Amino acid sequence: MCPQMPITAPDFAPALGLPNPIQYFPEPSPRLPASESEKEAYEKGVKDGKCDAENRKNPYSEDSEQAKAYEHGYLDGQKIRFSE
Repeated sequence: MCPQMPITAPDFAPALGLPNPIQYFPEPSPRLPASESEKEAYEKGVKDGKCDAENRKNPYSEDSEQAKAYEHGYLDGQKIRFSE
């Protein structure tokens, strides 16, 4: 039989100098306005989503804000296409 390790209580994040993960923030952080390039990427995504572009590829670099905007636009464009 293996010896068991004694059970110890975990240290709280603030005691370790870390931010409290359960801290309540009364106001949500303000959203930054989208840049023009993000708006253009979103509109391109909507246009591609409305068309039946099954083999479409995101034209923006992966993990960029424009890529995220394009994906959101593409999904919204598909919703529009399927609702019509």
